[in-house]
Amino acid sequence: MDDVTGGEAGPEMSELGVAEVARRLGVAPSTLRTWDRQYGVGPTGGGPGRHHRYTQADIARLETMQQMISAGAPPTEAAEAALHTPHGQHRGPQSHSGADSHDDLEGPATGHGDPQATRIRNLADAAMAMDELVMTGIVESALRYEGVTAAWEQVVVPVLVDIGSKHAATGKYVEVEHLLSAVVSRCLLAVTSPQAQFSAGRIRSPVVLACAPEEEHALPVLVLAAALAETGAARLMLGARVPASALAAAVARTGAHTVFVWSQTSETGDPSWLTGLHATHPALQVVVGGPGWNRDRLPPEVPFTSSVSAALGALLAAGNH
Repeated sequence: MDDVTGGEAGPEMSELGVAEVARRLGVAPSTLRTWDRQYGVGPTGGGPGRHHRYTQADIARLETMQQMISAGAPPTEAAEAALHTPHGQHRGPQSHSGADSHDDLEGPATGHGDPQATRIRNLADAAMAMDELVMTGIVESALRYEGVTAAWEQVVVPVLVDIGSKHAATGKYVEVEHLLSAVVSRCLLAVTSPQAQFSAGRIRSPVVLACAPEEEHALPVLVLAAALAETGAARLMLGARVPASALAAAVARTGAHTVFVWSQTSETGDPSWLTGLHATHPALQVVVGGPGWNRDRLPPEVPFTSSVSAALGALLAAGNH
């Protein structure tokens, strides 16, 4: 029994400490403390001389705030809406005029026009603030509602390009790019489950995805793996720095019909080794992508793709032949 309830267990037993609420919402206790300190969405229960505890109304407000952040709303806007939402009435993001958002598919309606531009701006702001929770919510929402390819090309890439431009101008923000890449990777892994292809009996003859030898930038390959997973296509992602011999061995062992190879930097874009791969497996369709490739030296039988959507189309077309 809690000896501070004074024998009246009813109301107090429904109040929870920060650790219990954090577990219920799936966030860190430090996140709840930040929301309390910065946005005023905190506990109101408890009495003098003790730590405040979260009432059921407090928890309802936190859930509203969490839902709005996951849909891409800025934390300040989400907190304001949560504090003014009656207990039990959880709504999606609202415009500043008070009208209901038409659909979560449209993202947060902020009254400033294009929802896509709003989502990009919110993600960029969260990235620069190193706010991992908000970044995760926005990326998860984009993947869920827009699909892998559109979320990557229309939301994430513009932010990565902007961060790259800031780095080129100042020499700063490497840590911002790393954090955003890590967040995107975790979100993509969550939607790239291997169980589906195993249960569907598609273990053999997958699309093999790999980075060129010594290439360390594997995020675009992970995006392509998630996009293939979205279509139900079998895929096998080998990741970064895949030696030519290892890629050839993977093709032989899996009976792969198609291979995709990514090169991000010119140091990894020498395509001479691709001829040997094709000679060893003449029926294999090899597709490449990435800005690192020396396109003038690509073998004529190896198509180059300039985007994830183009690569996805080429790989799916190759798999239908």
